[in-house]
Amino acid sequence: MRKTIILLLIILFPCMCYSQPRMRKIKVKDDIYLHSQTGFAFPKEINGFNRKGIVSFDKKNENVEANYVNGSKKVSLIVYPAHDGYEDRLRREFLITLQSIMTYENVEGQDFRIQCVSHQSGQHLIHGLSAKFNFRGHESLFSLYECGHWWMKFRITDGIQQESSLDSLERRLRDSLNPEVLINSKPLSDSVSLYFQKSAFRDSLMLGCVMGQAYAKLDWMNNNLDSLEFQTGIPSSYLDYHLAGIDGALEFAQKHPNMKSSPATNSMLDFIIAVKKEGYLEEMFDENYMGCLIMPDNLILDTNGYHKWLKDHPFNRDLLRDNVIISNE
Repeated sequence: MRKTIILLLIILFPCMCYSQPRMRKIKVKDDIYLHSQTGFAFPKEINGFNRKGIVSFDKKNENVEANYVNGSKKVSLIVYPAHDGYEDRLRREFLITLQSIMTYENVEGQDFRIQCVSHQSGQHLIHGLSAKFNFRGHESLFSLYECGHWWMKFRITDGIQQESSLDSLERRLRDSLNPEVLINSKPLSDSVSLYFQKSAFRDSLMLGCVMGQAYAKLDWMNNNLDSLEFQTGIPSSYLDYHLAGIDGALEFAQKHPNMKSSPATNSMLDFIIAVKKEGYLEEMFDENYMGCLIMPDNLILDTNGYHKWLKDHPFNRDLLRDNVIISNE
């Protein structure tokens, strides 16, 4: 699903800073350069694009970038460590990296067309996010995919055309590569861990709702994912994953009406119940996750109606706090 959004990333990440990483050119003896840690191939040519160089940003050559050119179009393909898997890491890494690009290239404050993208590589379904923006008068695309303990990133820029179909180009480039190699080199675990934050313990009802939310998400994963998809990352790109968590929290609250609670927890639950009753849960998640969610194809969002409703029902941000972190390390 495509959505046009103005990213206020400085508000989201006010304490971010940027530094120029160490960069060293890699000498390539063969036509295909293999990533030292995974065996992922950076070929000499991809779908008509010729490789012009490879650089490393660390001593172990884990963070590697290959640059390709075809006429006016330039492509950067980057592989770097993602380390452990945890809920919402794709969206966070995507927005942080996008903010870094905007800051470095001085093109902040633009409209971005963000979309969720998925790629079938061998037996693995890989999820990612993509954004297009105007770069010095030309169209540019940035995309990021989670591949187990690794990230795969594209940056594509067309140096001539202001209007071009970079989505199809990016798809052709993806189809020419084998990101499954990244996953197979170190897949994420099939088991999960739950890390409860201090905010989850403010009262008994809050803790119960957080636990209900977490276990409902785990049930959704067990019922809707196979182990191979789970090896790429926690499926927090799915809208239904988050809706299942809301149902789990509400179910616990309904079963324990007399459990000790605080005004803050009561306010959170009142908002959840109200927004669900009005039918705006999908709009709420779409807006507050900045369009970075996989929506059902037949879903029609009533964003204007949601905004009008919000005027009398201020958004309760406790809903999106990381009260519990689901991880598969």
